[in-house]
Amino acid sequence: MIEIRCFRNDDPPRLADVWRSADLGPAAMQPMTFALLESGVFSKPYFDREGLVVAMDGERPVGFAHAAFGPSKDHSAIDTRVGTTLLVAVVPHEDEAQIGNALLSRCEEYLRRRGAEVLLGGGSADMRSFYLGLYGGSDLPGILDSSMAMQDVFRRGGYREADRIAVLRRRLAGFRPPVNRLQLAIRRNTVLRVIDEPTRRTWWEAATTTGIALRRYELHNHTDELLGLASFWDMQPLAGAWGVVAAGLMHIDIQGGRRREGFAHYIVAEAMHDLEQEGVTLVETHTSQGNTAALKLFGKLGFETAEHGTLFEKSVDASRRGGEQG
Repeated sequence: MIEIRCFRNDDPPRLADVWRSADLGPAAMQPMTFALLESGVFSKPYFDREGLVVAMDGERPVGFAHAAFGPSKDHSAIDTRVGTTLLVAVVPHEDEAQIGNALLSRCEEYLRRRGAEVLLGGGSADMRSFYLGLYGGSDLPGILDSSMAMQDVFRRGGYREADRIAVLRRRLAGFRPPVNRLQLAIRRNTVLRVIDEPTRRTWWEAATTTGIALRRYELHNHTDELLGLASFWDMQPLAGAWGVVAAGLMHIDIQGGRRREGFAHYIVAEAMHDLEQEGVTLVETHTSQGNTAALKLFGKLGFETAEHGTLFEKSVDASRRGGEQG
């Protein structure tokens, strides 16, 4: 008899065991440890034990799933109107599909109870509440295609594809920033500042990036006006498990009135050159497959698609009907 229950304080070793045994794909941190889960999950200020559900077969842990929320519009608090089940991990088991279904259903119940109006499957740049650096690479990419068993859980649960997220990578060996008239003009008229461990700009950024090494590149003109910025993080220990030194590009922000002036291209190219000089061998970033401007930018900089993930979505009404039928 499979029991589905909420997280208990003595569960971390059990969850680490499930993570190591489940088929989460190559973009999941391995080997998982209690310390890594503590840093990426349990230490977050908004962690709610009710949202983390565990499947037990007698005394044996056989799966877990985690439901959570994203930030309010001003990134100052949690907004419970949009909820997501970030992942569903199940060990090889004769009832593997049923266990996954039951875990997902319990997560949906939790999200509805907290007031969710939209249910998602997987994390993203907007929904990185937990597991940054533990699953997916430089950010949360929905559910990766290499995690087929997890994708199947959401498809069986009636979720549809809401977005496809491209995982893009660029090896830095021999990289040099492009030299052209526009880039030279930007260099003459601006200053690029490199800030290690910058002050987090919002509560949400602080909550989601505490514990990782963050670097921000800020482009200013000669009157000290901020024109744009890009934020990278040191992808350890995940990248170490891949055998590379990698930086994750999390965010590019060009001031609204200064877009389409070449600043994003300049900042990212100069940052990549700087990182290469410091021994970084790979940069990874994620973007929506529908963001043609971002795909064009990264294509010009030599990024290639390594994989895709799917962000799933399901209406609350459909979830409620499914729960009633179950």
